[in-house]
Amino acid sequence: MDGHDPRKVAAVVEDLLERSKPGDEARSITTEQRVTLGAEELIAACLERAGFEPDNATIARVRRAMAIPIDDRFRPLPGAGELLTAIRDMGLRSVIASNTYWRDAQSYWDDFRVLGMAELIADIVTSVDAGHLKPHPAVFDMARRRAGVPAERCVVIGNKEENDVAPALALGMRAILVHPDDPPPASSRADAVAPDLWECARVLGDMLANG
Repeated sequence: MDGHDPRKVAAVVEDLLERSKPGDEARSITTEQRVTLGAEELIAACLERAGFEPDNATIARVRRAMAIPIDDRFRPLPGAGELLTAIRDMGLRSVIASNTYWRDAQSYWDDFRVLGMAELIADIVTSVDAGHLKPHPAVFDMARRRAGVPAERCVVIGNKEENDVAPALALGMRAILVHPDDPPPASSRADAVAPDLWECARVLGDMLANG
């Protein structure tokens, strides 16, 4: 927001930070897993309160600026690069599907370019782009369409039974539950359970070999 009164810009930032705290109206979720007040609406209201015109271009710039840039404090899980490489080498397509508030797909593409992983990814879908949060089927169906294959040829890899495994199975997809930071689950409906991303690559290879 170059060229604007720094005090007004600071007021917008303070307003955004205050109104987007977890648990308040901005991030409350309905039973249909839809954000009650999306980032665009939140930003538009904050801009108007500070006396700015909430045009689409400004809203988009502010939302992307609110996404914390990736750096050494934010690193992928161990084995992420190897898993993505294995998926590519098996002739499969990786579509990232992520719950987020500020970050859209373009923000994620910027992150993966910094990490040197962008060429390993076919597409990216976020809850910002889909308009819903996982486990809503809209996120998974958008990812499926981006992958260009029917549901029965999709394998969802995720660390949450409710957010990843259950919706994948409901749509006729297969699922791998991975638990790199958690103890092994007592049970899971997933087709396979893996302790880390290296094991996910091995399981995917077995799935591909066995049809």
